[in-house]
Formats: sequence, C-alpha cells, structure tokens
Amino acid sequence: MGPVPFAYSAEAFPMHVRDVGMSWATATTWCFNFIISFTFPALRTAFTSQGAFGWYAGWCIILWILVILFLPETKGRFFPKDKGNKMGSYFNHADFSDIELTLEELDQVFSVPTWKHTSYEIKSCVWHVRRYIFFQKDMEPLPPLFYRGTEKEKMSQS
Repeated sequence: MGPVPFAYSAEAFPMHVRDVGMSWATATTWCFNFIISFTFPALRTAFTSQGAFGWYAGWCIILWILVILFLPETKGRFFPKDKGNKMGSYFNHADFSDIELTLEELDQVFSVPTWKHTSYEIKSCVWHVRRYIFFQKDMEPLPPLFYRGTEKEKMSQS
C-alpha cells in the first residue's frame, strides 16, 4: 500500500474528521506491515526469498489496479481549464502546480458514484492503450469526468 493511505486520506477526509481518518490510515498501514513481517518467514521457507518477493509483487500489482479503478483522482487532472486541449482530460497542463481544488470541487469529485468513476477509468485505459501503444493518433479525446463550475455553466448555456 505504501504512501497511498497517507496521501489519499490527507485530501479525502473533511477537516472535522481528518484526525480520525488519518488514524485509520496509519492503523491500516501498520496492520499490513505486521502481516508482511508475520508471513515473510513462512513464504521464504515455502518459495525462497525470490518467490516471497514475487508473491508480494503480485499483490502490489493487483492493488495498483484496484487503486486506479476505485479511488477518484484529486490532483485536478480531471478539471481542464480550457475545453480545446488536444489530450482530453488527462495531462492537459504541463505544470499542475496552478491547479488547486476547492472544497466544492472535492465534493463534486467524491459525489460521483464509484461505478461511474470505474467505468470512466476503464475507458481511459482503453483510450491510452489505443493512442500510445497502437499509435492511433486520430482519436477523439475523452470528455472530462468533471468540469469546474464556470465551465459546466458555459457548457449548459451552449
């Protein structure tokens, strides 16, 4: 799990419950540390050291896929400033430092149902595979999953 519980919970929890959320994130991290330290000697005996690390690496890949599919992005990549960008909703700015989400925008991110977010992420993965592995350069960019408030109003007026 690495730094995911700390980074994600720092943004995901509202201020009034952030201390409890960070406590649970820390407890989760230490729980998995205990599981790894408890199971490693048995796995090393059964599989050798390489097999034990391979077992953990397999779980890391599975968890990485689950994080991509089920945890909403909060860095601001889904909030393009202009609709005319070439890359769609991902990587639309060279520098993300100017993008900060307000609390209302974070509420918008977390109000999207998980199934809708997962569906969008699967479409995004397919789009990126077709675009960068199969070199289909003429693909239409994906519409962003979220819009900033003023852009949503502009889109509804047009």
